[in-house]
Amino acid sequence: MFRRSKRAFTLIELLVVIAIIAILAAILFPVFAQAREKARGISCISNLKQSGTATQMYIQDYDETFPMSLYMASDASGVCVNSFYNELTPYQKNAQIMQCLSKPTAVDFIAGWAVISAVTGLPPLCAGNPPIKYLSYNFNYAVIENGSPSNIFGEDPSRAVKKLASFEYPADTGLISDGVPSIQPINNPPDFACGVFYSPVDARHSLFVNANYVDSHAKAVKANPDVDANGTQYTCAGLDGQVLKIFKIAQGPYAGSQEMWGIPHKNADGSWYVSNP
Repeated sequence: MFRRSKRAFTLIELLVVIAIIAILAAILFPVFAQAREKARGISCISNLKQSGTATQMYIQDYDETFPMSLYMASDASGVCVNSFYNELTPYQKNAQIMQCLSKPTAVDFIAGWAVISAVTGLPPLCAGNPPIKYLSYNFNYAVIENGSPSNIFGEDPSRAVKKLASFEYPADTGLISDGVPSIQPINNPPDFACGVFYSPVDARHSLFVNANYVDSHAKAVKANPDVDANGTQYTCAGLDGQVLKIFKIAQGPYAGSQEMWGIPHKNADGSWYVSNP
């Protein structure tokens, strides 16, 4: 009877195995990361679909009129400012719908509003139910208007609340998109005023911006980094001081813009242009 001898790995064999594992990890980890981001992007699209539906429910309750961006109201603490985001909460029932998994704390809305309040003298935000602390999305200020007369912005007939029937291309008119409001430029971009209420998009999903539209559908839109002559991407500060990278939309009626802001129209030749009231 022969006894089979036990043989251990040699050092070279062990190193070869480790090298193979390292190569496989280098190949597979980016794939796993892309898969995770794809899943987060799908969740984000779902959030935007829900917020688009919530907006539709709101406008049906108010004679096809969109909500205002901001207005003075009151809660248990006294006079406060209500926002478009708060107007949607009774229809969404979940503050996390306004958070994208790829950037769930993109802006601290309460802390950011405190900065605006200190500059403008406006009251604090209304508490809301459920309260909204973190936001990952911008809205189109040309759709969600100041209202006129407004108890914050005064009277301006050009900024009256919008009616659903006023949009010629509702499926192409942006409503809510990836991004958060800015407050000031950082590296002095020459072609936009990165101030209070500026609303740059954030191509956080592998250079895609998720957005919903006035007709309530949601989709991803391609965007590219907005860079200077040296290839450095422009940046500005968000409401709560976080650094925002600036992108330019690459397709659709908002192509070439850093915001999904404005009302799309078509020229006689079929090309798009956007009005920004």
